[in-house]
Amino acid sequence: MTFDDYCAIHNINVIYFNFTCRIRGLCTFRDGDYLIAINPRFASESQRKTFEHELIHILESHLGSCTSGECEAAVTSLLNDEKFVVHSL
Repeated sequence: MTFDDYCAIHNINVIYFNFTCRIRGLCTFRDGDYLIAINPRFASESQRKTFEHELIHILESHLGSCTSGECEAAVTSLLNDEKFVVHSL
């Protein structure tokens, strides 16, 4: 199964959106679909890391369920363990 297939099966859509330079990306759930928005103003490596970060929020069911900082700490821990790696966007 390709990554595109996985996203299609799980209703995950990825878009590029020109946020301000303070926002690297975000994820949300709306109308039965997940949306990951990546800011293309950042370098490709930064975009990849942002994508990984936002995808972990989806995989860990963090959207709308965490208190302040709890989910960010969990995502950071997973990324630091290098158990989750996306090799390309």
